Amino acid sequence: SSGINAEYGYIKKSKLFYGFINIAFNHYNKERVAKVGANAAAAEWILKNEGCVRGSGAKTWIEDYGGISSCYSPSFKIAHIRVKGGDITSGGCQHFRGLEHVKTIDFAGCINVGDYGLEAICNHCFRSLESIDISRTGVTCSGQKH
Repeated sequence: SSGINAEYGYIKKSKLFYGFINIAFNHYNKERVAKVGANAAAAEWILKNEGCVRGSGAKTWIEDYGGISSCYSPSFKIAHIRVKGGDITSGGCQHFRGLEHVKTIDFAGCINVGDYGLEAICNHCFRSLESIDISRTGVTCSGQKH
């Protein structure tokens, strides 16, 4: 299908049903953030979308919900994010709100991340971000100006 344009991002190369599932998995939930904190909510989002996170000072990646309990500690701060070819969308990038320690992001092959998503990342992580891989995403040349 040609995709659907929704409040939560532009979904392309997906069937309609899959597009709705993808929107649900990328929805930014303010109530959830208020309940568990920005870092834990973002970790949940990344894990739901086939990715993994590593906290500041940690040596191991959290790759599934089996390790997510450490994300609920107030001292947990996401420093590294890796989602290669996953289902992250531009709308989901609102989860970067409140993340102040993110150093690296690898979104290589995440085709549903576009200019709007990159703008959200830049707006929220510009002080800490050292490296980002947005190869094979939906980010255009004009979006890279952020």
